[in-house]
Parts: sequence; C-alpha cells; structure tokens
Amino acid sequence: MKLTGYNLSLESLAAIVSGQEKVSLASKARQRMEESRAIVIDALDREEAIYGLNTGVGKNKDLRISREEIEAFNKQLIYAHCVGIEPELSIEEVRASMLLRLNGLIKGYAGCQPAIADLLVQFLNLQITPVVNGRGSVGEGDIGILSYIGLALMGEGWIDYQGQRYAAAEIFERFSLIPIRFQVKDGLSVISSNAVSHARLSLLILKLHQLLKWFDLAYALSLEALNGNVTPLDDGVLASKHLTGQSISVQHVKHFLQGSYLTKKRSQTVQDPLSFRNAPFIHGAVYDALAYAEKNLLAEFDSSDDNPIVDRKSKRILSTPNFETLNVSLAVEMLNVSLNHLSHASVQRMLKLSNPDFTNLPRFLRANDQQYFGLQALQKTAATLDVEIHHACQTLSNVSYPLAGDMEDRQTNLPVIIHHTQEIVNRLYQLLAIEILYASQALSLRFSDKRPLGHMTSNLSQMVYEQYGVLQDNHQLYAIINSLSEQLSQGKVDDFL
Repeated sequence: MKLTGYNLSLESLAAIVSGQEKVSLASKARQRMEESRAIVIDALDREEAIYGLNTGVGKNKDLRISREEIEAFNKQLIYAHCVGIEPELSIEEVRASMLLRLNGLIKGYAGCQPAIADLLVQFLNLQITPVVNGRGSVGEGDIGILSYIGLALMGEGWIDYQGQRYAAAEIFERFSLIPIRFQVKDGLSVISSNAVSHARLSLLILKLHQLLKWFDLAYALSLEALNGNVTPLDDGVLASKHLTGQSISVQHVKHFLQGSYLTKKRSQTVQDPLSFRNAPFIHGAVYDALAYAEKNLLAEFDSSDDNPIVDRKSKRILSTPNFETLNVSLAVEMLNVSLNHLSHASVQRMLKLSNPDFTNLPRFLRANDQQYFGLQALQKTAATLDVEIHHACQTLSNVSYPLAGDMEDRQTNLPVIIHHTQEIVNRLYQLLAIEILYASQALSLRFSDKRPLGHMTSNLSQMVYEQYGVLQDNHQLYAIINSLSEQLSQGKVDDFL
C-alpha cells in the first residue's frame, strides 16, 4: 500500500499489521516531509527559541540547547523517556503503533528527517518489531511508550523477529540497516504522539465488530431456547424508531433466524422479559457507541497530533494542543458503559433460561433426573464477569495530576481507559461462551431430535452439541468455557459456521 498520510483505514491497518500487505511512501508524502524539514533547518539557523528544537521540553522549556548539543539532547530525550513498564505491548500493537506514527510523520507537520519514515517502512515490511513496554502514558501523548520505538530507530534496545528476541544492533547488521542519528526535532517527532493508544483502540474496534455480531447470534440462539416472541424484530417496529444500531442488530438476528420455528408460529407469550425483548435495542446502542468511537479514531488517522507542528503554508513552527485526547477518551468511555449494558442483558437472559417459569424446561437446565445441579453454579461465574465489566467501565478521563513541573496539569488517561476496554472484551468473550452454553443446553432439552432452528443458529447449536454434548454435572465447565471463548475470539461469525 502506498501511504499518503490520508488513506489509511482500519481494514488496511489490519492488513499491514498482519503482514498481508507491505507499505511504501507516496511521492507527495515524501515531498511534504522534505519541505517541512527545510523549514525546521531554516528555523534553527535563525536561532529563535522554538520548543523542542533548541529548548528543553515540559518545565525545561526555559533551557536553551546550543547547536552543538542538539544531537546529544535528542538522544537523551529518547533515553529519558523510556519509562514505560511492563506488560509489553503485543507484536500486533507495536506494528500498529509504528504504522500510525509513520502515517502521522508523512503528513509533513512533524518536521523530522525523512530517513525516520524510511526506516519505519523497513521495520514494517521486514517484520522487525521493537520490544515496547506498554504502561507509562497518561493520554497526553504516549511519550513514555513510543520512546522504545525511538530507541530501536537508533539501533538500540531489543527487537522481536520471527519468534526470537535479539539486540537491535544484531538485527541492524543482519539487514544492513542504518541507525538514525537523531538531529533537530527528530526525537520529539517520534515520541510526541498518541500512536500507541490509537493503535490499541484500532485493533479493539476491529475485534468489537465481530464480538457484537457474535452476541447478536447468541441472542438469536437464546430467543429460540426461550421459545420467545419475535415481534420486536418486525419491520414495523424498526420503522417506528429509526435507530441505526438497532437496525443493524435486527438485520443480523433475522438473518441468523431464517428458517427457524420461531418465524413460523404464533408467539406463545405476549411479551418476553426486557433482556430478550430489548436486546436489539441494547445491542444497537453498542453499535452506535462503537460507530462514534470509530468516527473519532478515524479523524485522528487524518490529523496531526504533533507538538509543535510545522505549518508549511506560513513556514512557521507553531505550538499546539493537538495531543489532547479528550474526544477519543469520552467516546471510549461511552463505549465501555454500553458494553456493560450488553453484558448485563446477557446475564439476565441466562437467568431466565435457568427458570422453568419462563422456559417450561427443567430447573437450571438439568440434563435428567439423575443430575442434581445443572448449570446453577455457572450463574455465579456469569455474574462475576458482569461485575468486573461494570468495574472496568468507571469514568477515568476526569482524573488528573499536575505533571512536568505543573506545565502538564491535565490528562485524559486514554491508555488506561483502552486497557479497560481490552479487559471488557476479554470478559465478554467468556460471557458469550456461557450464554451460548445455556442456550444450547436449553435447545438440547427442548428438541430431543431434529431441531427446527434458524440456518445460523442451527450451525452454532450443532457445533456446541458435537463438541460437548448435553451438559451434565460431571462436565468440567471451566474448561469448556475457556475452549469455546477462545474458539469464538479467533473466528468470524460468517466464516466460522
């Protein structure tokens, strides 16, 4: 893919991160970088005080850096900001971070030497991945994390390559790579960005699109297990509300239920419990929240988060607030809360499927009269996961400390918020597996032989039945949950069944 700085999408990011597609720089992107670099060099020759070029950073902005000290200052800038602690970012997260920082640099606002972009291209295409510790950013630029990538660009630190870990110098020698000698504004250009946070969020959004579709399928399966009412899926209901996310969820569920007995009978209940009746609306609200978060993220793909920026039109170097992440942080917090509504409704559906007052099936879905417990205890696991998700969606964007000598007196904590999103996603896959087990068990009891289910719900139910059979008290449920949740997280609804 030929990167312009303005043509990166989530789909192309995924292809590049996975190694399916290589990257190169568009000629216009290189021209922008060369023009902005000339402006930086010219500003240095004029010896005016410019933040991060010939002054320190943060509170140390009052310290002037002589021309002779600039290279040493830029190296120290990288060394001093390698403060991130473990856990390390995954290889996918580092590759996405490098790609997004590269995509930002080639817009021409950073003013760094083009050789930095060229080396990032080589890192991506050769599958060379710096080792990066992932905790140490408060959301006003991922400076303490991106510095590890800066270290690798200088030929230092550690590199992951083909499943092994090497000293960076060894990899540079193997591929005849030339380390970057950081000069004026190079250090700040590499690290003054939110590329890590945006990279992690990008990968999560891609995963969430699949996760939400899985929950639509799990809900369809639970609706069949309940012998529920399908009128909330009616086109007339959709036409009366006009909500985008609700429409997406309903269309998925109706597709999954094609051919189901539910669509061929008159509902036996006037109305189902809200966790069933409102599910398309709840799922729809999550789709809408996800779309809003994605919209804000993609706006960052096409923007600069550098400080300062090089304005090529006026040939000036300007101080900016472009590293502020409040819009993205608030969007992700809203997304996290919506995911808690999703999880809570899922748990409520499981409880209803355990209750013969709603299903006319054995209490706790016991397989037979010789089973004493059924899925009763599994409710506690589901409830625990939901409580953990509730805890992970607490508001953090309004917690701040006065840092950098009171110069940086606010923060949004976007990296921590995204970390919680990751935790929520992990727990949701486990919860998804549990709901599918409940629904599949109920269907095994409701239909002893041929199951007149929807074409997609039938495939899912059959897969679970073939792998685990009818669940009995001697099943090791924890192992089944772990196996099924891993299976679901690695697949797509359309390809998996």
